[in-house]
Amino acid sequence: MTEGTQAPARRGKRGPYTNGERKRAELVDAAFRAFAEKGYQGLSIRQIAESVGTSHSLLLHHFGSKEALLEAVLMRREEIERPWRHSLIEKQGLLRAVPEVMRHHEAIRGVIRLDMTLRAEADSPDHPAHGFIRRRDAEFVDSVRAELAHERDEGRLKPGLDVRVVARQITSLIEGIQAAWLYDESIDMAGHLEAFMALISSET
Repeated sequence: MTEGTQAPARRGKRGPYTNGERKRAELVDAAFRAFAEKGYQGLSIRQIAESVGTSHSLLLHHFGSKEALLEAVLMRREEIERPWRHSLIEKQGLLRAVPEVMRHHEAIRGVIRLDMTLRAEADSPDHPAHGFIRRRDAEFVDSVRAELAHERDEGRLKPGLDVRVVARQITSLIEGIQAAWLYDESIDMAGHLEAFMALISSET
């Protein structure tokens, strides 16, 4: 839809469908908080329903299974976070944007906790989030590598660096510093990433 246009009015019974979508979104947000606090493996579908304040039958009606609910939670996080990150990187470039992302993460402890919990639980191939996390990590490294190549082409990256190696260093540093921060919030995540970016930047 272009700016200044409006979608035509929809006909038919739209109310119940809208309410159903709204309820599903509320359940996803509540399930996210439950997973962030208690992990995934240790919760049954009945315990999840109790945690989110609904019945297990309603939860199954909307999602069908515990695995499908987890997938909905993970997808919801990406829907919220990805556009903001991409916009920030486009405006500032990767080297300046990453520390800002880490400052943002300090305000969403529950998201970081869920991510770290799932990483610990999902190392087994039979975990329902195993494939998702592997794909997401591969996409993360690839996106950082592409942005580093752009920084190099713009002359902002020190010459001679292998962007494939540096991309893995950055993503590993992000994951590691976040895990440490969960135990000690006095750790300056943004400061650590700024220091690393200064090491690889040609502008310092």
